[in-house]
Amino acid sequence: MAGEGDGAMLGLAAGDTAGGAWELGYSAVTEQATVVAYQLIEHKRILIAPMVKAIGELDGSNDEEPVYRAESANFRAWLDRVSQGRAMPDEEPSLDGAPRAVPIGVALRREPKLLRDEALILAKLFHTEPTSVLAGVVTAGAVAASCYGQSGRDLIAGVIEIVDTSSEMIRPSPAGGPEAGDLMNELRGLLDHVGVGDGAEALALVTSGVGPGPWEQVKAGLLLAAPLVERPHVPIEQAAKIGGSALAAMVGGIVGARVGIRAWPWAFANDTWFAEIGRRLVRGPQEVRDLPIPYAVEHHLISGERQGLH
Repeated sequence: MAGEGDGAMLGLAAGDTAGGAWELGYSAVTEQATVVAYQLIEHKRILIAPMVKAIGELDGSNDEEPVYRAESANFRAWLDRVSQGRAMPDEEPSLDGAPRAVPIGVALRREPKLLRDEALILAKLFHTEPTSVLAGVVTAGAVAASCYGQSGRDLIAGVIEIVDTSSEMIRPSPAGGPEAGDLMNELRGLLDHVGVGDGAEALALVTSGVGPGPWEQVKAGLLLAAPLVERPHVPIEQAAKIGGSALAAMVGGIVGARVGIRAWPWAFANDTWFAEIGRRLVRGPQEVRDLPIPYAVEHHLISGERQGLH
């Protein structure tokens, strides 16, 4: 173990940056995970109403300037519904829930049942589509396993165990598609491919039929994050090539939980902040009043960008 998971948020931000959704650093992917992390530091739970409010604040819900950067189309549509007073989950497949669940894996790494329940609560706030919900549970489980140094087949077996207890709590999509049992079988199939290190190869191994979608990217990301590698940044780079910022952030969170707080090969803003958030998720204290306000941090980052460009 290296810090029992305290490098997860730093790895997530590194992955988001590597994915390039926002060309000057990390994007809305990391911003959302930071809001989730703050709530978990304080309460060790996902509280739906405060979570919706906190997520909305960064979108300017208090008559302020929005500070989300390069948000996905799914997340943008969700934010628009929230601004109209309807925090309705999305029905389309999405990768967004994977990196969003990284802090849950750290904060609740010692409580697998609670980890599963809170990962489902968070996922269902944003999504109804089964694979999008499972993406969050998969990531939280993988991060938790990685906090204790698990890797390879052990890590994926731990994820399967967590997800298996979740399958009965996930409703099939009204539009059809695979059911939870089918998705479980797909995860079990990953055990035969542990060790792959190339992103395109991993994606090809988990894709059948039509082209790869978010669920295939989640499975490929899990394969990339599982092995112990000499250069921890390589799985993140490979994930960025096949899934952009969201997948690279997911893989970065899993790998970061295993390798701890460390310098990554590429620079991004507020790295010491993410390191401290990771430390608090692991060791406390359960206090955020002495930490920077997320909105203020992101507004300052955007203001600095604009001063430099205009």
